[in-house]
Amino acid sequence: MNLREAIEEDLEESLEGDWGLPIILIGPETTGETQEVRGQVLYDTVEENPETGGTMIVHSPVVTVRRSSLSPVPQPGERWAVRIPIEPREDADKVTFVLDHPSQEGASIGFIRLYLGKIEQET
Repeated sequence: MNLREAIEEDLEESLEGDWGLPIILIGPETTGETQEVRGQVLYDTVEENPETGGTMIVHSPVVTVRRSSLSPVPQPGERWAVRIPIEPREDADKVTFVLDHPSQEGASIGFIRLYLGKIEQET
């Protein structure tokens, strides 16, 4: 087994194991497929404030899942819905978000990071 295969195999434990949370992905309107996987959910991220150069906490969740657990994998431009627990507990209520901007893939190490945004209601 080469190093990349070993890393991808380890994602089963590191992303989907005891630290993972249930994640539901709902495909774009053209397919509407639903996938249930486990992955890492970060509820807050740190970004640089463009005005001050300082850091700030942004309340936009980021989900990281094992690429090989997805079929199909979200493609650029597709509008997917993602349901995650509202807090880091297995049995927590789920809330729905959408892919906010293009996902960040680590194809060479087997994971995909999904940036989520709130669903905007049409008026």
